[in-house]
Formats: sequence, structure tokens, C-alpha cells
Amino acid sequence: MTSRLDKAVEMLLELGNPAERRTRAELLDRALRTTLTLMEADAGAILTPWSKRGERLVLHAGSTSPAALQLPPKGSEVARTLAESCQPLVIADLSDDVRLSSGDGCPGVEAGPVLFTPLRLRNLGPAYVAAYRRRGRARFTMADTRLMVLLGLWLGAALDHLRLSTGTEKVAVTDDQTDVYNYRFLKTALQREIRRASRYGQGLSLAIIAVDELQAYSSEHGEPRAGLLLKELASVLTQQVRSFDVLGRHADDGFMLILPQTGRDGVSEVAERMRGAVERHAFSLCTAGAVTVSLGVASFPQDGADLKDLVAATDRALEQARQRGTNSVATLDRKAA
Repeated sequence: MTSRLDKAVEMLLELGNPAERRTRAELLDRALRTTLTLMEADAGAILTPWSKRGERLVLHAGSTSPAALQLPPKGSEVARTLAESCQPLVIADLSDDVRLSSGDGCPGVEAGPVLFTPLRLRNLGPAYVAAYRRRGRARFTMADTRLMVLLGLWLGAALDHLRLSTGTEKVAVTDDQTDVYNYRFLKTALQREIRRASRYGQGLSLAIIAVDELQAYSSEHGEPRAGLLLKELASVLTQQVRSFDVLGRHADDGFMLILPQTGRDGVSEVAERMRGAVERHAFSLCTAGAVTVSLGVASFPQDGADLKDLVAATDRALEQARQRGTNSVATLDRKAA
């Protein structure tokens, strides 16, 4: 038992290691494989209240990836039982209890010994980890139960840590009014992209997008409505960019867009597409065309060889766009620079 316990401790420490930057899917996959190994099981399952109805993943011994199973319409009877008792549930043969076997069985494993342990997740609903053995195999022992309880505690803590850390990181880099990146993150991302473009000789461009007459809109409809307008605008702009472009909040009336691997012609094309998309969009309280934007664009290294100069060049281009009137795009006029 000592060697088995040592192995269990090693696997649990590895599972809950905060230095391992796993996604939720990777964490659940690792937990299921740990369940198979520690319990010498034919299958393992995890039920979590991830969606409105919940999510149940099952991994069979020898399978390469977990399968998602549909939950019964009335939910999991086992999860409710565990939530009430807060104790593991050891069953000699799952087929002996029709209530449980109907919704919490494991397809592909003939009903036999099953061990369920509660999975405690902060501020979320009932959940569990389960190990299944085929009929005729040995029942789960008290030692098995203790290990499964430890596994449930470790996994619950790891999932809570992942959820909280992800939320904290999002808050740290997100503008709370528009749900796009904040300017602090933009500066870090732009500095990184400038280094990359310089090292590999790639194109890099920047666009600054400002809402035309935002102050007038705010005076007419109020600041809360102006905030909602910016959030809706962020959504419209997001639909016009690539997955590796970086859109964030810049100043009180606009946004900044970082476009890696993009030269002057490319950024002008994107900016024009954005301008047109905003012009065609019917915002709340407005008809299409009532809300417009002006954009200034600049490129590295032609218009600026470092972060400060590139941002300043883009700001000057935006001023040139505004001098032309509303609803326009401008690249930096070298003579004016």
C-alpha cells in the first residue's frame, strides 16, 4: 500500500501543480487518467455544473480522449445524493439500483462496482468523480475510497484555482466598460509585436479608431447610453478583425487595433472595412449612419521605429482624418509629420 500511496501522492501533486498552465479540458483529461490509474478502473467519469444542464465526461481505459455524455432530463440522482450526504458512495453493483444506473451508468462498461466521490466546487452546483469496474471484478475497498476522496479534493481545488485565476487575469487586462483589452495590455502587446516585427522583418501596423461626435451623443442620451454605445461599437469592430489582431480601448472615445504582419496597404484596407461596418450598423437609439468613426493608421518602422513614435504617428494620422470631417480614414502624411 505504501508504494501505491506514494504513487497516488505523486499523481495528485502533479494534477494540482499551479505551475502547470493547463486549460480546463486538459485538467479534466488528466484527472480522468489519474482516476483510471489509481483505481485500476475500466472507466472514469467527471460530472461538473459547467453549463446550465451540466457536463459529464467519460474516459474508458485505452481510449485516447474523453467522450461527452448527455445528462438525463432530470439531472443526476447520484450528484444530488452526494450533495446531501457529502460522503463518497460505494456501490457493489450499479445494476442493483435502477435510479442510479439509468442516468449515472457508464456506456461500454457492464454494470458492476462503482465508486462516486463528491467534487466540491465553490459557488457551483453538485458534481462528482466516478470510477467504474466491469461486473465480476473486485469491489472498491476503503483504501480506494480514501484515494478517491483525495482525488476529488485535489481536483475541486485545481478547478477553482483555474476558474479564479482565469477570471482575475481577464479582469487585469480587460476594459470593464467595453470588454475588450485595456490600454495597459495594449502597450505590452504592441511592444512585443514591435520586437517580433523587428527581429523577423515582418510588417506591423496600428490603427486608432475614434467615435465621431461622442460628446454630442453623450449630452443628448446621457453618459450611461454613451457607455453602451462604446460596448456595442467594440462588438462591431471585433467582427472585422483576425484572430491574432489585438483590439483594445484607447482614450475615452475610441479604440486601438494592433495588426501584426500587416503593411500600410493592408491596414488602410482594414480601416476602411471597419469604417464601413460602423456606418452601416444601426446602433441602439440610432438609425444606420448616425454613428460613425474616424481612423488614423500608421505602420512600423516607416512611421515610427518604437512604441512611442508609432503611437504618436497614428494619433497624428487620426487628427488628419478628423480635419477632413467625420467618417474618414487617414494614413500619416509624411509632410505633415
